[in-house]
Amino acid sequence: MAIQGIIRPPPDIRAVADKTASFVAKNGRGFETRIRSSAKGKTPKFSFLHDSSPFHAYYEDRIVFYANGGVDEKKEEDKKVES
Repeated sequence: MAIQGIIRPPPDIRAVADKTASFVAKNGRGFETRIRSSAKGKTPKFSFLHDSSPFHAYYEDRIVFYANGGVDEKKEEDKKVES
């Protein structure tokens, strides 16, 4: 059974997924491939990289978000404080 919809991961996984998605949006899928083939990429912390993960759709959505110029709310708030 395929997972449908987007399930938001818990905060600790979400932080890693967001950061990884941001890097993949900037540096391409090769970056993702390198993570997946590393020892770290095989840990539960990076399970969202795999199609079978319930958080994979969230991760893919974040890649699109960042590729289209999306900025996290916290980063946006930081920019306002600097101004």
